[in-house]
Amino acid sequence: ILWSFAPHDIAIILRLMGSMPFQVVACAGSYVQPNIPDVTVTHLLFDNGVRAHIHVSWLHPFKEQRLVVIGSRKMASFDDVAKQLVLYDQRVDLREAEPIPVKGNGDEVPFSSDEPLRLECQAFLSAIETRRPPLTDGTSGLRVLKVLQAAQRSLVMNGEPVALPMEAFA
Repeated sequence: ILWSFAPHDIAIILRLMGSMPFQVVACAGSYVQPNIPDVTVTHLLFDNGVRAHIHVSWLHPFKEQRLVVIGSRKMASFDDVAKQLVLYDQRVDLREAEPIPVKGNGDEVPFSSDEPLRLECQAFLSAIETRRPPLTDGTSGLRVLKVLQAAQRSLVMNGEPVALPMEAFA
């Protein structure tokens, strides 16, 4: 399940972060067949304190592909199944060292509903025509593979953290 469902999530997180995680921790559950994970939870830890969590499962009774980004002032949620992006005026304030949730309404953010694969193909053709590097290139694919390999090592080691060497991220 990790290698089937998580690569896209990892690619998005790496693109948003603009850097590689320094550590990866992954755990799995094997419910249908022993030693064949049906569910994995992968944690990516970044130098700036950001943590990303990826949960993938082929056992869920519903299809859900959701990206949630929690910022210091707002939160965003992208639902890939419903094709909906919502920005929430929601945060946590600290008052006398006590966290106070501030819940606000969500506002839907319009975005292009063009087919992602078509856009990716157009971007690839444009990169060839203009001789500019594509947004998603072999280097970005290699970075995703490095994170997947670290997650796989962590799974094999029963959830032990796996360090990734720091590298430049262009």
